[in-house]
Amino acid sequence: MAPMLQRLGAPHNGKSGCMTLTKHKSASVSDVRRNGTKKDRRVVRTRQHLDAAFVELLHRRAYGNIRVSDITRKAGVGRATFYAHYSSKDDLLRSQFNRIVEPMLALKSNDPCPLDATALLAHVQSMPRIYKALMGPAAGGAPRILRECFEQRVGQSLALVDGAPQSVSAGFDLQRSMTTRFVASSLFAVIECFVETGSCQSPQTLQAVFSDLVGGGLAAFARQDSSQTLGRNGRSHF
Repeated sequence: MAPMLQRLGAPHNGKSGCMTLTKHKSASVSDVRRNGTKKDRRVVRTRQHLDAAFVELLHRRAYGNIRVSDITRKAGVGRATFYAHYSSKDDLLRSQFNRIVEPMLALKSNDPCPLDATALLAHVQSMPRIYKALMGPAAGGAPRILRECFEQRVGQSLALVDGAPQSVSAGFDLQRSMTTRFVASSLFAVIECFVETGSCQSPQTLQAVFSDLVGGGLAAFARQDSSQTLGRNGRSHF
């Protein structure tokens, strides 16, 4: 019986069987990790190809004139591969904004203007054709997505402020929403005007314009809020 078991690969004792099982488990775990690493690298590489193709197309045509098939053809992948990574062209653009544009907007918690967009403005200045493709008359849904990205970043900045700015009193969601949209729209307007006119002003100068514009607007919000509060308190005595 023993020789037969040995021929079938059965262990001589429990210890050797345990060691064999442990080796098999280790090999299996290593294979899974190795395969997972390869898959992660493929995902990263595919996304890099899609991102590069997308940016290259933006250098040549407006966002609204770019189709998913154009991106996949340029990237050398199939449509199924594209949709395995992004739900739509807008989803790809939003991913690019969140990864590249959002970090360029520095949060400022102790300043009349809640964002320092100097880095973004420098990026716009270095790549005007891309932003023209995203903001021009044939930009499609790109301006909306860009404004949403700005609004998200403004919201993050306001959340850092203890009690929020005077123009955004605690509990007044409408005022917070108005403030967020006002700041985001102001930044969009500065960038749009720069792209349209081809201005040679420095990013620092443009940031100063943006900061003055936003600071003045938020100060007006604060005065309006204060006057309404005083009015309500005055009427309460009658």
